[in-house]
Amino acid sequence: MTDTSGPVDLEELRHLVAGVLELPAAEVADHADLADELDLDSLAALELATRLQDRYRVAIPDSEIAAFGSLARVRELLDRLLGGASQAADVAPAPGRAR
Repeated sequence: MTDTSGPVDLEELRHLVAGVLELPAAEVADHADLADELDLDSLAALELATRLQDRYRVAIPDSEIAAFGSLARVRELLDRLLGGASQAADVAPAPGRAR
């Protein structure tokens, strides 16, 4: 059974990744290595990062792009980034900044 918990819908993400890789969504297994098994090269990784950033309105650090790994790993990253975005408003300003 597919885990659908978290802010990112796994099936929607699977289709997005499949679109970048020009593969049927069924071929993008949760834990398949995107580079080794599905041929995600550096250019495709940048395209994927751009689509993810546009779709989910997050900034993905370059170091994370290089470490996408698998669909499950991309989802974990997005869940973390989206969770951090909602928590950013709760962070107090740096000392000396607020008056």
